[in-house]
Amino acid sequence: MKGTYEITIKGFDWGCCVTKAVLHLEEAVKDLKKEDLKITETKQITDFSKIPEFPIVIAEPERTVVDVQKKDEEGKIYEIDLGISPDEGSPLLFSMHTFFNTWSDPYSLNFEIKGKPVEAACTAHETDADIFAYDSYTASDGISLKYAYYKPETPSDRLVVWVHGLGEGGIDHTDPSITVLANKVTSLVSEEFQTMVQGAHVLAPQCPTFWMDKDGTGSNLNHGAIDADEHSFYLNALEELIRKYQKDAGIKKTVIAGCSNGGYMTMLLAINFPDLADAYVPICEALADKCISDEAIGTLKELPMYFVYAEDDPTVDPSLHEIPTLARLKKAGADKIYVSTTEHVEDTSGKYKDKDGNPVRYSGHWSWIYFFNDECDADGLKAWTFIQKYLL
Repeated sequence: MKGTYEITIKGFDWGCCVTKAVLHLEEAVKDLKKEDLKITETKQITDFSKIPEFPIVIAEPERTVVDVQKKDEEGKIYEIDLGISPDEGSPLLFSMHTFFNTWSDPYSLNFEIKGKPVEAACTAHETDADIFAYDSYTASDGISLKYAYYKPETPSDRLVVWVHGLGEGGIDHTDPSITVLANKVTSLVSEEFQTMVQGAHVLAPQCPTFWMDKDGTGSNLNHGAIDADEHSFYLNALEELIRKYQKDAGIKKTVIAGCSNGGYMTMLLAINFPDLADAYVPICEALADKCISDEAIGTLKELPMYFVYAEDDPTVDPSLHEIPTLARLKKAGADKIYVSTTEHVEDTSGKYKDKDGNPVRYSGHWSWIYFFNDECDADGLKAWTFIQKYLL
């Protein structure tokens, strides 16, 4: 049996998944049921059981078939809904060698109908990120940054900049759609968010390495640990890109948000270019308090800022980052600082449970999940409402 198929990729709290396949068969199959189908993936994965090598291997995990619907009278076209979870369906590879997410190469779905294999190639894919456009910018220092951007249908002078974390950088087997899909940046173009801010541009730059890189070669990344200070190789290039976008789009109001490495860069942009945005949202920000001078505190205390972090963050220790920095800002008289904290980061949708039936608990570092779901709370002020306040 032969045919072709198309896939749909959507973003979720933990990353993205292939949620659907449309199978086009050369020969009709009468009343195909989900019990008749077996679907596996062929993809790269990291073998986390082999420490410290963490080899990248080719695996063929089976997918859960949730539903099958016939889309034509003949029985040649079937739409297949696939099960997804934090452990099932990702087309991305996270490498413990680079600490980047990349598109798995290869990635394919393999179909069997009543035990017989189907020879089928993927001809198209649709993603949540397709609403974005893509471009690149070369700054005056020669650094090139790729970026995704969204322009609302109705003309707008408002902009939200999203600055990604470590995993969404790189240049090999990646592109800015990973920046949009690996974290749920698509929520910023959702009807709910866009209605709140009365339509806003969204700009999501992608770093060639990582924002905390001191020299552009990644030399200060060691097995996931980053020896960083207040100097980023990409600071000026990113500032230039944002200012160019602001100028070209006629932007009058801007909010910059970012997580982890991106939270670090959000802090650096606020310190070095306080006029670049009207407000800042650093999430699990990785600029150590020891790297923030008293002069920088004097700059930050004048800015509207909304901090987000979890108390059990194992990657960016709050006792070395947000907690002492916030104490210094309070002492300096900052009166436009908001803080949303949680003990942990857990699934709040009710869909994903652990083996004991409790909500899946993610890494405490993943506090951006609450931001993208508008579940942050700083004494009653939500993060999206904070953004709305400074865009309108």
